[in-house]
Amino acid sequence: MNVSDIRKLMETMAQTGLTEFEWSTESEKIRLERKPALAPVLGESHADSAALLQALSHLGAHAGAPVSAPVAAPAAAAEEVEPAEPVGQLVTSPVVGIYYAAPSPDSDPFIRVGSSVEKGAPLCIIEAMKLMNEVTSPWSGIILDILVENGQRVEYGQPLFRIGGL
Repeated sequence: MNVSDIRKLMETMAQTGLTEFEWSTESEKIRLERKPALAPVLGESHADSAALLQALSHLGAHAGAPVSAPVAAPAAAAEEVEPAEPVGQLVTSPVVGIYYAAPSPDSDPFIRVGSSVEKGAPLCIIEAMKLMNEVTSPWSGIILDILVENGQRVEYGQPLFRIGGL
């Protein structure tokens, strides 16, 4: 298989809407994946499979191996449309630990969705190895979303909040 064959595969995948394809012989193996378009994919038709198999038929004949059918992309609901870019900036966890929304169990949470915060204001506490680490706001803004639950274990770099500009 050469570069022009791979380009033909990529073009055919784009034309048919397929997101994954795998093909192998005893001496070669290729797996192509591409991100699905933002428009919902309603599923693969038999015509799509046939078009891709027809474009690859000469490869199977040259390699002496049958061409397998492409892997179908999962069907998506027609209502699902992802926004092109999320609004706001993410605040991520600086450590692995347990997320706490308030300074103590009987206190009000530091913030709520819609709260206005200033740069340096406390957002939460993350307990790591019995040490309480206060997470502060890196900028001023409004809390658009709280992405974790109180008492939840969080990983390093895991998004905790989304903050939008004032």
